[in-house]
Amino acid sequence: MYTLLPFSSITRIICILDILQVDNDPTKIRREIILSVSTENTGEKSKSMQPEPSNPGHDAPDGRKKGKLKNVIVRRRKNKYLVETNRLFDSLHALMEYYQRNSGKLNKFTFNLTNPIKQQPWEFKHSDVKQGELLGQGAFGEVRAGTLQLKTGENVEVAIKVTKGSSDLCKAKIKEMMKEARLMRNFKHTNIVRIYGVAVDEQPLYILLELVTGGALNSWLKANAGKVEVKDKINMCLGAAQGVEYLHANRCMHRDLAARNCLITKDKVVKISDFGLSRMGVQYQIRTAMKLPIKWLAPETISTFTFSLKTDVFSFGIVVFEIFSDGSEPWEGKTNAEVKVTNGQFVSMPPCCPEPLRVFIAEHVFTREPAQRVTMSEVVGVFERAAAFGFSSANPPSETNASADRNRSRSKQKRPPNVSSYSARSQPSLKLAT
Repeated sequence: MYTLLPFSSITRIICILDILQVDNDPTKIRREIILSVSTENTGEKSKSMQPEPSNPGHDAPDGRKKGKLKNVIVRRRKNKYLVETNRLFDSLHALMEYYQRNSGKLNKFTFNLTNPIKQQPWEFKHSDVKQGELLGQGAFGEVRAGTLQLKTGENVEVAIKVTKGSSDLCKAKIKEMMKEARLMRNFKHTNIVRIYGVAVDEQPLYILLELVTGGALNSWLKANAGKVEVKDKINMCLGAAQGVEYLHANRCMHRDLAARNCLITKDKVVKISDFGLSRMGVQYQIRTAMKLPIKWLAPETISTFTFSLKTDVFSFGIVVFEIFSDGSEPWEGKTNAEVKVTNGQFVSMPPCCPEPLRVFIAEHVFTREPAQRVTMSEVVGVFERAAAFGFSSANPPSETNASADRNRSRSKQKRPPNVSSYSARSQPSLKLAT
């Protein structure tokens, strides 16, 4: 499908398509941006035309046969825009202004659409989306509940991230949001918020996510303070741990684990969300100043600006603290400057957290040296046994059985395409029952 656009729409659509041109993106096919421009400047509204199925390589719709529209390819060369090889423009706006004044120069160009740009499975039209009630607002725009019509015709409930208008939202921010959307497309797991896709053919942009009715985990915990049983809190920790373990198994560092970045369903299933800071790989060092959630960071991140899979493990320990403290912020009442994690002082689990888990977190998660910190697979093993057997069983499951059960569970989860797996080391000997 390709679209004929009036002059007034061209610059905006070009900017959106250009944002989608990201290196290492397997869907990157837009090196040449195909536009349709009016040779008569009629101001006619946008319309879509599609090739006949029996002749997929036929000429692009040539509006000159009707005296209205024709297709033109606008190329980029060294940050310049051109239609004619000997005439370059510094901006699309300048190019469009020139050809509006000299539209006759376009009559000599004829192009064939041999490879039309087809809509990807994760790309939707705005007409596929129906907005509902407002759920929240932020710097990027707002989040609304709504419904999405899938390619199959099925309607599903979604959370719609609606961006602000182009005048309010800079290109860098849009690029950041699209990067997050591309990353989330790779993942499919019960404890990861699902992304259905995006709608970017017009403003405002939509990012279409799974609707999680319970909202942010930290807000839910505060609203239900004193009402959640310990066993439910253990299961919440387990769900979050399994989500992070899945990310690590596929070489993804979340880098911003916190209860505020988790969502919870009506059935108390925790889902990892907010991948704005996430990175593919096992280690990353920031080289430019940026705002970071100090109270959730591992000591090596604060001292060396380094993130790794092990720094996620440390941050997960803070999430466990938040869950057992009913959503309380770590180091509550202290400023970032007063937080002393770099001196080896860490938050203590609240009294309602079972003693074996408190010891496990203190000795194997909140460690100053990342090499001494356990992996997320080891964390999952501990919480699996805590959830399944509690702390009164005289015969806790063996390490071998627990590891085997966990491997079987993970094998049922669909791995994302084109992402390598990460092999965690074997689980340490940690006993939660006496």
